[in-house]
Amino acid sequence: MTYLGELRSNARTLFAASLGTGAGLMLMSYTTTIFGPYLVKEFAWSRAQFALIGLSMLTTLIALPFVGRFADRFGVRRVALVGAFGIPACLVAYSLMNGVFLVYFAISCSILMLGSFTSPVVYTRLIAANFTRARGLALTIVTIAPAILGAAAAPLLTTAIDAWGWRVGYRLLAAGVFACSLLAIALIPAEQGAGMTPTSVHVQTPAPRGDYRLILSSSTFWVIFAAMFLCTLQTPLHSSQMGMMLHDNHLGSGSVAAMISVYGLGTVVGRIACGLALDRFPAPYVAAVSMIVPSIGYALLASPLDQTVVIGMSMAMIGIAVGAEGDLQSFLVARHFGLRIFSSTLSCVYVGVFAASALGALALSISLRLSNTFAPFLGLMAVAVFAGSLLFLLLPNKGPALRIGDEGDLPDGLPAKLAAEAG
Repeated sequence: MTYLGELRSNARTLFAASLGTGAGLMLMSYTTTIFGPYLVKEFAWSRAQFALIGLSMLTTLIALPFVGRFADRFGVRRVALVGAFGIPACLVAYSLMNGVFLVYFAISCSILMLGSFTSPVVYTRLIAANFTRARGLALTIVTIAPAILGAAAAPLLTTAIDAWGWRVGYRLLAAGVFACSLLAIALIPAEQGAGMTPTSVHVQTPAPRGDYRLILSSSTFWVIFAAMFLCTLQTPLHSSQMGMMLHDNHLGSGSVAAMISVYGLGTVVGRIACGLALDRFPAPYVAAVSMIVPSIGYALLASPLDQTVVIGMSMAMIGIAVGAEGDLQSFLVARHFGLRIFSSTLSCVYVGVFAASALGALALSISLRLSNTFAPFLGLMAVAVFAGSLLFLLLPNKGPALRIGDEGDLPDGLPAKLAAEAG
């Protein structure tokens, strides 16, 4: 099948995965930051206190391994339904808050746990199962969806909040997420509900402990894990703290919304460029180049240069790299690990990503308490992202002939696993 032919024949699956991911957990990283300044102002929370919300990411350390395993065992449709109902319920709960920070923290933990059922760990399984030649571009289309919806939602939500208040904003967002999520699930072809190709041959399913032993004994996994960990320590800056950071650079609400849109559009550019590059060039080089870009953006934001054009350029750089990040995780896992353990492996990578996010939130809170400015943390993140980008160069240039966990490579088949890593 040709490159474009593969895209055409799987168009419905691709649209379903894109819409489901776009209206799922990843969309929250674009919308949460919009509500931040309004909540801090109304409830008189300190910036250091609000920064602690990033610790809610620890919830995903518990949820993701189970979500990945459930997707491998029970399929995309049934797993995604949990998040389709869970995220809107949490958004409505936000709208009913009375200003107790612990309540806000508890709801944030809940939305991360339930939202994990609509994360790329679940929906990109459809891509891993149905795409080979155009896998990079297909992953780009799926992971670009939250950025597109986020870029569109930012000014609309800001306008709605300014007109009717943040409580109405949360309820409008809940309604949109619910409708899009149910439509996405309905569009998944019946034979692909489990994230398998129609011609898949079912094999013996090993115990979870054996599969995770197979994953965690792989040096390839640990390179991907460590690189993504360092590159995502900065996550609080482009999720819950982006609005606060931009206000710290003396931008008004309208300018902040514009910069968030610039960031969102940057992720679109980054994902398209990275996805196309992954289908054509060695993945380690694409990953290293893609992830080195935000270190420049963070260095500029840490500098005294606070002109609007400099901030806009920095936000575009960060968006480009964050866009590439979404492609890289799923592509590298699909390239080196078989479909049987795809979601389980990807969930382990995401555990590192969310652990890094929580650690970054704690470091940011401490930094704000000590300096009351984002500059020191921005400088530290520039260094961490630069180091993480270089780790990708340790990965092999070519994919293995037999991927880790491929059919027939059961946990006690260590020779096959070693052959896959050597390939």
